[in-house]
Amino acid sequence: MAGEKISDQIYGKVANKIQLSPLSEFDDLKTIVTPDGREVGSFRAYTGDKIEKFSIAEFSLMPGMDYTNASIKPCSNYNIPRYSFNCMVMAEQKKIQFDVDLYPAVDLAIRQDYIDRYYELLTDLYLQEKKASYFDWKVSDRSWVRVSTSPYFFMSATDIAHEEKVHNLIHAYLDVALKIYEEEQEVSAEEAKKIADRTAYMTKMLLEREPERHLLEKAFGQELTEKLGNAMV
Repeated sequence: MAGEKISDQIYGKVANKIQLSPLSEFDDLKTIVTPDGREVGSFRAYTGDKIEKFSIAEFSLMPGMDYTNASIKPCSNYNIPRYSFNCMVMAEQKKIQFDVDLYPAVDLAIRQDYIDRYYELLTDLYLQEKKASYFDWKVSDRSWVRVSTSPYFFMSATDIAHEEKVHNLIHAYLDVALKIYEEEQEVSAEEAKKIADRTAYMTKMLLEREPERHLLEKAFGQELTEKLGNAMV
């Protein structure tokens, strides 16, 4: 996979396990065009078995600042976490800022069995990379982020020379996500409603409180920012 973009690596791994179909409702974002006519990136989205939306966004906020997001939003009638990563590559500074997680669909505090079955698969890697000298791991200072993430939420800055290590983490979390997709069965209607309500609330918080939103609005304008924001969640 050397030389292949992380977005294409992630798409290929998911498509190899789950049959995907394009979502046409986002066709107007296939090429992201700013109000002044600049083409700055792309957005694509798919659906599949147990997947409501699998999206990949790639764009440049400004020259030398390239952003990638991939998110797999499960159908609410499954207890499957939302896999997501954000990665900003800053070429001039030779730095990367990223985060990755399996955002839980339920309250994990009362589901230790779920942690034991799935999240524990990440424990050794998480603890190793959390302490690694090449990462600057930190806890989010935003309370609304902390309550929505799993105990394995990983956020860090690093030098661009360690890009492969970033990609390894992104892949490791995806591998666990795909295992969960393979094994989890449909939940009851009552549980599905709880999952849907929790997801809707967390999505609302993300759209309302994301502090980097002003950067997007400055670069892309309010209308495009809102359209991208709604497409990516």
